[in-house]
Amino acid sequence: MSEETTSATVESGKRPGLLTVLCILTFIGSGLATLFSLLATIGMGSLMESIPGMAGMGGGTAYFAVATVLGAASLFGAIQMWKLKKMGFFIYAGANVVAIVLPLAFGMPFSAMAAIFPILFIVLYYLNVKHMH
Repeated sequence: MSEETTSATVESGKRPGLLTVLCILTFIGSGLATLFSLLATIGMGSLMESIPGMAGMGGGTAYFAVATVLGAASLFGAIQMWKLKKMGFFIYAGANVVAIVLPLAFGMPFSAMAAIFPILFIVLYYLNVKHMH
């Protein structure tokens, strides 16, 4: 019966409630992350580079620029999943996995706490991939 329900959901184009909630939360979270990363790219990156001893900390402008692109990719993936397109899941998951390891690439410490929500959302989105085409 679950397979019949899944087929009916994909055929009718009706988005499941959990997927709707996840997408809305992602629109808010990724939208704000993209905005703040963009503002940080413009402002904080150059500010950190101008303070003696801070230039090497946090990656500066490059870190925030990459974070902006990843936030935008995450948002784009969520928009695609809102439209029930399976490719959106792969875009979202890829962007968030890269975002989790991004601090390591810039010599910053890994934060397990910062990885919890992205991993949780990836798992919850994965449970809804069957409703996408």
